[in-house]
Amino acid sequence: MAINDGALDAKWVRLRNQVQEANPRVQDPLDVTAVLESLGWTDLLIEQQFGFSDVFQAGEELYHAIVREVTQVPLPVVVRTSRKQWVVTALRDLGHGLTFSLPMMVSILSMITLHLSFASYQYFSVSDATAIALATFLSFLTTGGFSQAMTNVYYVLVGMQKLQDVEATIFLIMRWALGLTGMVAIAIFAADFVLPLMPESLIALMVVYMIMLSSLWLSFTGLYILRREYLLTVIVALAIFMAFFLHHLGFPVEWSQAAAMGVASVLGIGVSIVIFRRRTRGVTEISGIFRTRLPQLARGASSYFLYGLLYFTYVYVDRLVAWSTQTTYLPYNIWFRGQYELGMDWSLAALFVPLSLAELLIATIMRRIEYLEHRITLENPHQFFRGLRVTYFQTLSVFVAASLFGVFATHIGAKILAALPLFHSSVPTHGVEPMVFFWSSWAYVLFSIAIFNVLFLFTLSHPSPALRVLTYGIIADVVIGVLATQIFQGYQYAVFGLFFSAGLIAVYSTVLVLRLIPNIDYLLYRLA
Repeated sequence: MAINDGALDAKWVRLRNQVQEANPRVQDPLDVTAVLESLGWTDLLIEQQFGFSDVFQAGEELYHAIVREVTQVPLPVVVRTSRKQWVVTALRDLGHGLTFSLPMMVSILSMITLHLSFASYQYFSVSDATAIALATFLSFLTTGGFSQAMTNVYYVLVGMQKLQDVEATIFLIMRWALGLTGMVAIAIFAADFVLPLMPESLIALMVVYMIMLSSLWLSFTGLYILRREYLLTVIVALAIFMAFFLHHLGFPVEWSQAAAMGVASVLGIGVSIVIFRRRTRGVTEISGIFRTRLPQLARGASSYFLYGLLYFTYVYVDRLVAWSTQTTYLPYNIWFRGQYELGMDWSLAALFVPLSLAELLIATIMRRIEYLEHRITLENPHQFFRGLRVTYFQTLSVFVAASLFGVFATHIGAKILAALPLFHSSVPTHGVEPMVFFWSSWAYVLFSIAIFNVLFLFTLSHPSPALRVLTYGIIADVVIGVLATQIFQGYQYAVFGLFFSAGLIAVYSTVLVLRLIPNIDYLLYRLA
Protein backbone atom coordinates (compact mmCIF):
# COMPACT_ATOMS: atom_id res chain seq x y z
CA MET A 1 0.00 0.00 0.00
CA ALA A 2 1.30 3.47 -0.85
CA ILE A 3 0.74 6.42 1.46
CA ASN A 4 0.13 9.39 -0.84
CA ASP A 5 -2.06 11.91 0.99
CA GLY A 6 0.10 14.66 2.55
CA ALA A 7 -1.53 14.69 6.00
CA LEU A 8 -1.71 10.91 6.04
CA ASP A 9 1.92 10.66 4.96
CA ALA A 10 2.99 12.96 7.84
CA LYS A 11 1.05 10.81 10.31
CA TRP A 12 2.68 7.70 8.81
CA VAL A 13 6.16 9.21 9.30
CA ARG A 14 5.33 10.06 12.91
CA LEU A 15 4.17 6.51 13.51
CA ARG A 16 7.34 5.12 11.92
CA ASN A 17 9.49 7.36 14.13
CA GLN A 18 7.61 6.30 17.24
CA VAL A 19 8.08 2.62 16.38
CA GLN A 20 11.81 3.24 15.97
CA GLU A 21 11.93 5.07 19.30
CA ALA A 22 10.07 2.26 21.05
CA ASN A 23 12.37 -0.40 19.56
CA PRO A 24 15.41 0.85 17.63
CA ARG A 25 16.49 -2.75 16.87
CA VAL A 26 13.51 -4.21 15.01
CA GLN A 27 14.55 -7.44 13.24
CA ASP A 28 11.51 -8.29 11.12
CA PRO A 29 7.88 -7.25 10.46
CA LEU A 30 6.68 -9.24 13.47
CA ASP A 31 8.82 -7.03 15.73
CA VAL A 32 7.12 -3.96 14.29
CA THR A 33 3.69 -5.57 14.71
CA ALA A 34 4.47 -6.29 18.36
CA VAL A 35 5.44 -2.64 18.91
CA LEU A 36 2.23 -1.44 17.24
CA GLU A 37 0.11 -3.66 19.46
CA SER A 38 2.00 -2.51 22.58
CA LEU A 39 1.17 1.07 21.60
CA GLY A 40 -2.53 0.24 21.50
CA TRP A 41 -3.11 -0.19 17.76
CA THR A 42 -5.80 -2.68 16.76
CA ASP A 43 -6.91 -4.00 13.36
CA LEU A 44 -9.89 -1.64 13.40
CA LEU A 45 -7.82 1.43 14.30
CA ILE A 46 -5.12 0.68 11.74
CA GLU A 47 -7.77 0.25 9.04
CA GLN A 48 -9.53 3.50 9.99
CA GLN A 49 -6.32 5.53 10.10
CA PHE A 50 -4.26 4.08 7.22
CA GLY A 51 -6.46 1.63 5.29
CA PHE A 52 -4.52 -1.55 6.07
CA SER A 53 -6.47 -4.76 6.61
CA ASP A 54 -4.76 -5.53 9.94
CA VAL A 55 -1.75 -4.63 12.10
CA PHE A 56 0.33 -7.40 10.48
CA GLN A 57 0.07 -5.76 7.07
CA ALA A 58 0.86 -2.37 8.62
CA GLY A 59 3.83 -3.92 10.45
CA GLU A 60 5.24 -5.35 7.24
CA GLU A 61 4.91 -2.03 5.42
CA LEU A 62 6.41 -0.12 8.33
CA TYR A 63 9.31 -2.55 8.56
CA HIS A 64 10.24 -1.98 4.91
CA ALA A 65 9.91 1.78 5.44
CA ILE A 66 12.25 1.57 8.44
CA VAL A 67 14.77 -0.51 6.48
CA ARG A 68 14.75 2.03 3.65
CA GLU A 69 15.23 4.85 6.15
CA VAL A 70 18.09 3.11 7.93
CA THR A 71 19.97 2.28 4.71
CA GLN A 72 19.76 5.90 3.60
CA VAL A 73 21.01 7.36 6.89
CA PRO A 74 24.69 6.99 7.85
CA LEU A 75 25.48 5.19 11.08
CA PRO A 76 25.62 7.61 13.99
CA VAL A 77 28.97 8.45 15.43
CA VAL A 78 29.42 7.29 19.00
CA VAL A 79 29.40 10.41 21.11
CA ARG A 80 31.80 10.25 24.01
CA THR A 81 30.62 11.81 27.22
CA SER A 82 33.11 14.30 28.54
CA ARG A 83 34.37 14.04 32.10
CA LYS A 84 32.59 17.29 32.94
CA GLN A 85 29.26 15.98 31.61
CA TRP A 86 29.72 12.73 33.55
CA VAL A 87 30.42 14.62 36.77
CA VAL A 88 27.38 16.88 36.29
CA THR A 89 25.14 13.88 35.60
CA ALA A 90 26.55 11.97 38.57
CA LEU A 91 26.04 14.92 40.90
CA ARG A 92 22.45 15.29 39.68
CA ASP A 93 21.71 11.61 40.34
CA LEU A 94 23.41 11.83 43.74
CA GLY A 95 21.46 14.97 44.63
CA HIS A 96 18.22 13.26 43.72
CA GLY A 97 19.18 10.29 45.87
CA LEU A 98 20.02 12.52 48.82
CA THR A 99 16.75 14.44 48.59
CA PHE A 100 14.92 11.10 48.26
CA SER A 101 16.12 10.14 51.74
CA LEU A 102 15.75 13.55 53.37
CA PRO A 103 12.08 13.21 54.47
CA MET A 104 12.96 9.95 56.25
CA MET A 105 15.90 11.62 57.98
CA VAL A 106 13.76 14.59 59.06
CA SER A 107 11.24 12.18 60.60
CA ILE A 108 13.97 10.22 62.41
CA LEU A 109 15.63 13.40 63.71
CA SER A 110 12.29 14.69 64.98
CA MET A 111 11.81 11.44 66.89
CA ILE A 112 15.24 11.82 68.49
CA THR A 113 14.94 15.52 69.36
CA LEU A 114 11.20 16.25 69.69
CA HIS A 115 10.06 12.68 70.50
CA LEU A 116 7.25 13.26 67.99
CA SER A 117 6.60 12.50 64.33
CA PHE A 118 3.60 11.55 62.20
CA ALA A 119 2.87 8.27 63.92
CA SER A 120 5.26 8.30 66.86
CA TYR A 121 4.53 6.25 69.95
CA GLN A 122 6.40 7.97 72.79
CA TYR A 123 3.43 10.01 74.05
CA PHE A 124 0.99 7.08 73.86
CA SER A 125 0.15 4.26 76.22
CA VAL A 126 1.37 0.84 75.08
CA SER A 127 -2.13 -0.16 74.02
CA ASP A 128 -2.54 3.01 71.95
CA ALA A 129 0.96 2.55 70.52
CA THR A 130 -0.05 -0.97 69.45
CA ALA A 131 -3.00 0.44 67.50
CA ILE A 132 -0.78 3.11 65.91
CA ALA A 133 1.90 0.56 64.97
CA LEU A 134 -0.66 -1.72 63.30
CA ALA A 135 -2.19 1.27 61.52
CA THR A 136 1.24 2.21 60.14
CA PHE A 137 1.84 -1.31 58.83
CA LEU A 138 -1.64 -1.52 57.27
CA SER A 139 -1.25 1.90 55.63
CA PHE A 140 1.95 0.77 53.91
CA LEU A 141 0.30 -2.49 52.94
CA THR A 142 -2.71 -0.80 51.32
CA THR A 143 -0.75 1.96 49.54
CA GLY A 144 2.78 0.61 48.95
CA GLY A 145 1.85 -1.32 45.83
CA PHE A 146 -0.23 1.53 44.42
CA SER A 147 2.61 3.99 45.04
CA GLN A 148 5.02 1.87 43.00
CA ALA A 149 2.38 1.40 40.30
CA MET A 150 1.82 5.16 40.14
CA THR A 151 5.53 5.70 39.57
CA ASN A 152 5.62 3.17 36.74
CA VAL A 153 2.47 4.50 35.07
CA TYR A 154 3.78 8.06 35.28
CA TYR A 155 6.98 7.23 33.37
CA VAL A 156 5.10 5.11 30.83
CA LEU A 157 2.67 7.93 30.04
CA VAL A 158 5.43 10.53 29.88
CA GLY A 159 7.45 8.27 27.59
CA MET A 160 4.40 7.86 25.33
CA GLN A 161 3.84 11.64 25.31
CA LYS A 162 0.45 11.25 26.98
CA LEU A 163 1.07 14.17 29.32
CA GLN A 164 -2.57 15.19 29.37
CA ASP A 165 -3.50 11.79 30.80
CA VAL A 166 -0.91 11.81 33.60
CA GLU A 167 -2.84 13.78 36.21
CA ALA A 168 -6.16 11.94 35.71
CA THR A 169 -4.50 8.51 35.72
CA ILE A 170 -2.34 9.18 38.79
CA PHE A 171 -5.26 10.45 40.84
CA LEU A 172 -7.42 7.56 39.63
CA ILE A 173 -4.84 5.17 41.12
CA MET A 174 -4.89 7.25 44.31
CA ARG A 175 -8.66 6.80 44.53
CA TRP A 176 -8.26 3.05 44.07
CA ALA A 177 -5.74 2.96 46.91
CA LEU A 178 -8.03 4.96 49.19
CA GLY A 179 -10.91 2.69 48.20
CA LEU A 180 -8.88 -0.35 49.24
CA THR A 181 -7.98 1.41 52.50
CA GLY A 182 -11.68 2.00 53.16
CA MET A 183 -12.48 -1.64 52.46
CA VAL A 184 -9.75 -2.76 54.89
CA ALA A 185 -11.17 -0.38 57.51
CA ILE A 186 -14.64 -1.90 57.11
CA ALA A 187 -13.15 -5.39 57.30
CA ILE A 188 -11.37 -4.49 60.56
CA PHE A 189 -14.59 -3.26 62.16
CA ALA A 190 -16.45 -6.37 60.93
CA ALA A 191 -13.75 -8.72 62.22
CA ASP A 192 -13.71 -7.00 65.60
CA PHE A 193 -17.50 -7.26 65.79
CA VAL A 194 -17.48 -11.00 65.07
CA LEU A 195 -14.37 -11.86 67.09
CA PRO A 196 -13.36 -9.01 69.43
CA LEU A 197 -9.64 -8.37 69.03
CA MET A 198 -9.25 -5.09 70.89
CA PRO A 199 -11.48 -2.54 72.61
CA GLU A 200 -13.58 -0.51 70.18
CA SER A 201 -11.68 2.68 71.08
CA LEU A 202 -8.38 1.10 69.95
CA ILE A 203 -9.95 -0.24 66.76
CA ALA A 204 -11.29 3.24 65.98
CA LEU A 205 -7.89 4.81 66.68
CA MET A 206 -6.19 2.26 64.42
CA VAL A 207 -8.62 2.82 61.56
CA VAL A 208 -8.39 6.63 61.78
CA TYR A 209 -4.60 6.55 61.72
CA MET A 210 -4.55 4.01 58.91
CA ILE A 211 -6.73 6.23 56.72
CA MET A 212 -4.76 9.38 57.54
CA LEU A 213 -1.40 7.70 56.95
CA SER A 214 -2.60 6.14 53.69
CA SER A 215 -3.64 9.57 52.43
CA LEU A 216 -0.28 10.92 53.53
CA TRP A 217 1.80 8.28 51.71
CA LEU A 218 -0.25 8.68 48.52
CA SER A 219 0.11 12.47 48.54
CA PHE A 220 3.86 12.07 49.03
CA THR A 221 4.09 9.70 46.06
CA GLY A 222 3.00 12.46 43.68
CA LEU A 223 5.92 14.64 44.77
CA TYR A 224 8.34 11.71 44.59
CA ILE A 225 7.54 10.86 40.98
CA LEU A 226 7.73 14.55 40.05
CA ARG A 227 11.21 14.64 41.66
CA ARG A 228 10.19 17.33 44.12
CA GLU A 229 11.56 15.64 47.23
CA TYR A 230 12.88 18.94 48.56
CA LEU A 231 9.30 20.25 48.65
CA LEU A 232 8.27 17.03 50.36
CA THR A 233 10.99 17.54 52.96
CA VAL A 234 9.68 21.03 53.67
CA ILE A 235 6.11 19.72 54.01
CA VAL A 236 7.26 16.94 56.34
CA ALA A 237 9.17 19.40 58.53
CA LEU A 238 6.24 21.84 58.68
CA ALA A 239 3.75 19.09 59.54
CA ILE A 240 5.93 17.67 62.30
CA PHE A 241 6.44 21.13 63.76
CA MET A 242 2.66 21.67 63.62
CA ALA A 243 2.03 18.41 65.52
CA PHE A 244 4.63 19.37 68.13
CA PHE A 245 3.23 22.90 68.49
CA LEU A 246 -0.40 21.75 68.87
CA HIS A 247 0.59 19.10 71.39
CA HIS A 248 2.43 21.64 73.54
CA LEU A 249 -0.59 23.93 73.36
CA GLY A 250 -2.49 21.21 75.20
CA PHE A 251 -4.21 19.32 72.39
CA PRO A 252 -4.19 15.52 72.68
CA VAL A 253 -1.30 13.99 70.80
CA GLU A 254 -3.58 11.92 68.55
CA TRP A 255 -5.47 15.05 67.42
CA SER A 256 -2.21 16.94 66.94
CA GLN A 257 -0.79 14.21 64.75
CA ALA A 258 -4.05 13.76 62.82
CA ALA A 259 -4.19 17.49 62.06
CA ALA A 260 -0.57 17.46 60.93
CA MET A 261 -1.15 14.46 58.66
CA GLY A 262 -4.25 16.09 57.18
CA VAL A 263 -2.43 19.34 56.43
CA ALA A 264 0.55 17.47 54.93
CA SER A 265 -1.75 15.37 52.71
CA VAL A 266 -3.59 18.41 51.39
CA LEU A 267 -0.33 20.27 50.74
CA GLY A 268 1.21 17.27 49.00
CA ILE A 269 -1.76 16.71 46.70
CA GLY A 270 -2.19 20.43 46.04
CA VAL A 271 1.46 20.97 45.09
CA SER A 272 1.39 17.85 42.88
CA ILE A 273 -1.67 19.11 40.98
CA VAL A 274 -0.04 22.51 40.40
CA ILE A 275 3.14 20.89 39.02
CA PHE A 276 1.21 18.41 36.86
CA ARG A 277 -0.84 21.21 35.30
CA ARG A 278 2.18 23.41 34.70
CA ARG A 279 3.86 20.60 32.82
CA THR A 280 0.84 19.96 30.60
CA ARG A 281 0.07 23.63 29.94
CA GLY A 282 0.13 24.23 26.18
CA VAL A 283 0.63 20.54 25.35
CA THR A 284 -1.38 19.27 22.39
CA GLU A 285 -2.10 15.57 22.02
CA ILE A 286 -1.10 13.68 18.86
CA SER A 287 -4.42 12.24 17.76
CA GLY A 288 -4.58 8.66 16.56
CA ILE A 289 -1.02 7.66 17.37
CA PHE A 290 -1.38 6.32 20.92
CA ARG A 291 -4.47 4.52 22.14
CA THR A 292 -3.51 3.77 25.71
CA ARG A 293 -5.93 1.57 27.57
CA LEU A 294 -6.19 1.33 31.32
CA PRO A 295 -5.98 -2.49 31.37
CA GLN A 296 -2.71 -2.28 29.43
CA LEU A 297 -1.27 0.17 31.96
CA ALA A 298 -2.49 -1.99 34.84
CA ARG A 299 -0.90 -5.09 33.34
CA GLY A 300 2.41 -3.31 32.87
CA ALA A 301 2.36 -1.86 36.39
CA SER A 302 1.33 -5.10 38.12
CA SER A 303 4.94 -6.13 38.82
CA TYR A 304 5.64 -2.78 40.43
CA PHE A 305 2.47 -3.10 42.50
CA LEU A 306 3.64 -6.48 43.79
CA TYR A 307 7.10 -5.07 44.46
CA GLY A 308 5.70 -2.34 46.71
CA LEU A 309 3.47 -4.84 48.50
CA LEU A 310 6.30 -7.32 49.10
CA TYR A 311 8.84 -4.64 50.02
CA PHE A 312 6.80 -3.16 52.86
CA THR A 313 5.72 -6.61 54.03
CA TYR A 314 9.35 -7.62 54.35
CA VAL A 315 10.30 -4.43 56.18
CA TYR A 316 7.58 -5.00 58.79
CA VAL A 317 7.32 -8.77 59.10
CA ASP A 318 10.01 -9.14 61.78
CA ARG A 319 8.20 -6.51 63.85
CA LEU A 320 4.97 -8.47 63.59
CA VAL A 321 6.80 -11.57 64.78
CA ALA A 322 8.26 -9.65 67.74
CA TRP A 323 4.95 -8.01 68.65
CA SER A 324 3.08 -11.33 68.58
CA THR A 325 5.64 -13.40 70.53
CA GLN A 326 3.86 -14.82 73.61
CA THR A 327 6.80 -15.47 75.94
CA THR A 328 4.97 -13.58 78.70
CA TYR A 329 1.34 -12.62 79.29
CA LEU A 330 0.09 -10.11 76.70
CA PRO A 331 -3.25 -8.29 76.89
CA TYR A 332 -3.78 -8.84 73.14
CA ASN A 333 -2.39 -11.23 70.54
CA ILE A 334 -0.23 -8.37 69.22
CA TRP A 335 1.48 -6.06 71.68
CA PHE A 336 3.75 -3.15 70.74
CA ARG A 337 7.38 -3.46 71.89
CA GLY A 338 8.84 0.03 72.21
CA GLN A 339 12.41 -1.11 72.83
CA TYR A 340 12.39 -3.28 69.71
CA GLU A 341 10.99 -0.41 67.65
CA LEU A 342 13.61 2.07 68.90
CA GLY A 343 16.44 -0.23 67.83
CA MET A 344 14.83 -0.70 64.40
CA ASP A 345 14.29 3.04 63.93
CA TRP A 346 17.98 3.76 64.52
CA SER A 347 18.93 1.03 62.05
CA LEU A 348 16.84 2.71 59.35
CA ALA A 349 19.03 5.80 59.70
CA ALA A 350 21.97 3.72 58.43
CA LEU A 351 20.17 3.35 55.06
CA PHE A 352 20.40 7.08 54.34
CA VAL A 353 23.78 6.87 52.59
CA PRO A 354 23.27 3.70 50.48
CA LEU A 355 19.76 4.72 49.37
CA SER A 356 21.18 8.06 48.25
CA LEU A 357 23.69 6.27 46.02
CA ALA A 358 21.43 3.56 44.55
CA GLU A 359 20.14 5.58 41.58
CA LEU A 360 23.61 6.92 40.74
CA LEU A 361 25.25 3.49 40.79
CA ILE A 362 22.56 1.77 38.72
CA ALA A 363 22.73 4.61 36.19
CA THR A 364 26.52 4.12 36.13
CA ILE A 365 26.08 0.43 35.24
CA MET A 366 23.65 1.26 32.42
CA ARG A 367 26.02 3.90 30.99
CA ARG A 368 28.87 1.41 31.18
CA ILE A 369 26.80 -1.16 29.27
CA GLU A 370 26.19 1.39 26.52
CA TYR A 371 29.90 2.24 26.41
CA LEU A 372 30.96 -1.42 26.21
CA GLU A 373 28.43 -2.15 23.46
CA HIS A 374 29.96 0.56 21.29
CA ARG A 375 33.57 -0.23 22.13
CA ILE A 376 33.62 -4.04 21.96
CA THR A 377 32.80 -5.82 18.70
CA LEU A 378 30.40 -8.73 18.39
CA GLU A 379 33.35 -11.07 17.83
CA ASN A 380 34.39 -10.55 21.48
CA PRO A 381 31.27 -11.26 23.58
CA HIS A 382 33.29 -12.73 26.43
CA GLN A 383 35.21 -9.47 26.76
CA PHE A 384 31.92 -7.60 26.94
CA PHE A 385 30.48 -9.84 29.65
CA ARG A 386 33.74 -9.79 31.60
CA GLY A 387 33.78 -5.99 31.51
CA LEU A 388 30.16 -5.88 32.63
CA ARG A 389 30.83 -8.24 35.56
CA VAL A 390 33.76 -6.07 36.62
CA THR A 391 31.54 -2.98 36.46
CA TYR A 392 28.82 -4.70 38.48
CA PHE A 393 31.20 -5.75 41.24
CA GLN A 394 32.82 -2.31 41.32
CA THR A 395 29.49 -0.52 41.77
CA LEU A 396 28.29 -3.15 44.25
CA SER A 397 31.50 -2.66 46.25
CA VAL A 398 30.89 1.08 46.38
CA PHE A 399 27.33 0.44 47.51
CA VAL A 400 28.45 -1.97 50.24
CA ALA A 401 31.10 0.50 51.38
CA ALA A 402 28.45 3.21 51.60
CA SER A 403 26.22 0.87 53.62
CA LEU A 404 29.05 0.06 56.02
CA PHE A 405 29.80 3.75 56.40
CA GLY A 406 26.13 4.37 57.24
CA VAL A 407 26.19 1.66 59.92
CA PHE A 408 29.39 2.89 61.55
CA ALA A 409 28.23 6.52 61.42
CA THR A 410 24.90 5.59 63.01
CA HIS A 411 26.53 3.60 65.81
CA ILE A 412 29.05 6.36 66.51
CA GLY A 413 26.25 8.95 66.49
CA ALA A 414 24.23 6.86 68.93
CA LYS A 415 27.18 6.66 71.35
CA ILE A 416 27.76 10.40 71.17
CA LEU A 417 24.10 11.26 71.76
CA ALA A 418 23.82 8.71 74.57
CA ALA A 419 26.19 10.84 76.62
CA LEU A 420 23.90 13.88 76.34
CA PRO A 421 20.99 14.02 78.84
CA LEU A 422 18.62 15.52 76.25
CA PHE A 423 18.90 12.46 73.97
CA HIS A 424 19.47 9.73 76.52
CA SER A 425 15.95 8.30 76.31
CA SER A 426 15.98 8.42 72.49
CA VAL A 427 19.11 6.32 72.01
CA PRO A 428 19.10 2.46 72.02
CA THR A 429 21.15 1.91 75.18
CA HIS A 430 18.78 0.09 77.55
CA GLY A 431 17.51 -3.48 77.80
CA VAL A 432 17.16 -5.22 74.44
CA GLU A 433 17.66 -2.02 72.43
CA PRO A 434 21.44 -2.36 71.80
CA MET A 435 21.05 -5.98 70.70
CA VAL A 436 18.21 -5.17 68.29
CA PHE A 437 20.08 -2.12 67.00
CA PHE A 438 23.26 -4.11 66.35
CA TRP A 439 21.69 -7.03 64.48
CA SER A 440 19.13 -4.98 62.55
CA SER A 441 21.70 -2.43 61.35
CA TRP A 442 23.82 -5.21 59.84
CA ALA A 443 20.67 -6.84 58.51
CA TYR A 444 19.84 -3.65 56.63
CA VAL A 445 23.32 -3.68 55.05
CA LEU A 446 22.51 -7.09 53.60
CA PHE A 447 18.99 -6.02 52.70
CA SER A 448 20.31 -2.95 50.89
CA ILE A 449 22.47 -5.26 48.74
CA ALA A 450 19.38 -7.28 47.86
CA ILE A 451 17.40 -4.13 47.03
CA PHE A 452 20.26 -2.88 44.85
CA ASN A 453 20.08 -6.13 42.88
CA VAL A 454 16.29 -6.04 42.76
CA LEU A 455 16.31 -2.50 41.35
CA PHE A 456 18.89 -3.56 38.77
CA LEU A 457 16.66 -6.47 37.73
CA PHE A 458 13.72 -4.09 37.37
CA THR A 459 15.89 -1.73 35.31
CA LEU A 460 16.51 -4.65 32.94
CA SER A 461 12.73 -5.25 32.80
CA HIS A 462 13.14 -8.61 34.53
CA PRO A 463 10.73 -8.37 37.48
CA SER A 464 9.86 -12.04 38.08
CA PRO A 465 13.15 -13.02 39.78
CA ALA A 466 13.15 -9.71 41.65
CA LEU A 467 9.74 -10.48 43.15
CA ARG A 468 10.89 -14.00 43.92
CA VAL A 469 13.77 -12.58 45.98
CA LEU A 470 11.41 -10.64 48.25
CA THR A 471 8.96 -13.53 48.53
CA TYR A 472 11.69 -15.89 49.71
CA GLY A 473 12.92 -13.20 52.09
CA ILE A 474 9.49 -12.85 53.74
CA ILE A 475 9.12 -16.62 54.16
CA ALA A 476 12.62 -16.99 55.63
CA ASP A 477 12.11 -13.98 57.92
CA VAL A 478 8.92 -15.42 59.41
CA VAL A 479 10.22 -18.99 59.81
CA ILE A 480 13.59 -18.03 61.32
CA GLY A 481 12.08 -15.27 63.46
CA VAL A 482 9.39 -17.51 64.96
CA LEU A 483 11.89 -20.30 65.64
CA ALA A 484 14.38 -17.91 67.24
CA THR A 485 11.81 -16.29 69.55
CA GLN A 486 10.58 -19.70 70.72
CA ILE A 487 14.00 -21.31 71.13
CA PHE A 488 15.62 -18.37 72.96
CA GLN A 489 12.35 -17.33 74.68
CA GLY A 490 12.47 -13.63 73.89
CA TYR A 491 10.66 -11.35 71.44
CA GLN A 492 13.89 -9.49 70.65
CA TYR A 493 15.24 -12.56 68.82
CA ALA A 494 12.83 -11.87 65.97
CA VAL A 495 15.65 -9.69 64.65
CA PHE A 496 17.52 -12.91 63.79
CA GLY A 497 14.83 -13.60 61.21
CA LEU A 498 15.54 -10.22 59.62
CA PHE A 499 19.32 -10.72 59.70
CA PHE A 500 19.51 -14.24 58.27
CA SER A 501 16.76 -13.69 55.68
CA ALA A 502 18.52 -10.51 54.52
CA GLY A 503 21.74 -12.49 54.12
CA LEU A 504 19.88 -15.16 52.16
CA ILE A 505 18.29 -12.76 49.67
CA ALA A 506 21.51 -10.72 49.34
CA VAL A 507 23.36 -13.83 48.16
CA TYR A 508 20.45 -15.13 46.08
CA SER A 509 19.84 -11.82 44.29
CA THR A 510 23.57 -11.48 43.52
CA VAL A 511 23.60 -14.95 41.97
CA LEU A 512 20.55 -14.03 39.87
CA VAL A 513 22.24 -10.90 38.52
CA LEU A 514 25.43 -12.81 37.65
CA ARG A 515 23.38 -15.44 35.83
CA LEU A 516 21.57 -12.76 33.83
CA ILE A 517 24.69 -10.94 32.68
CA PRO A 518 25.38 -13.41 29.81
CA ASN A 519 21.83 -12.66 28.56
CA ILE A 520 22.16 -8.91 28.88
CA ASP A 521 21.88 -8.32 25.13
CA TYR A 522 18.56 -10.12 24.97
CA LEU A 523 17.24 -8.26 28.01
CA LEU A 524 18.24 -4.89 26.58
CA TYR A 525 16.67 -5.82 23.24
CA ARG A 526 13.42 -6.75 24.96
CA LEU A 527 13.60 -3.58 27.06
CA ALA A 528 13.98 -1.48 23.91
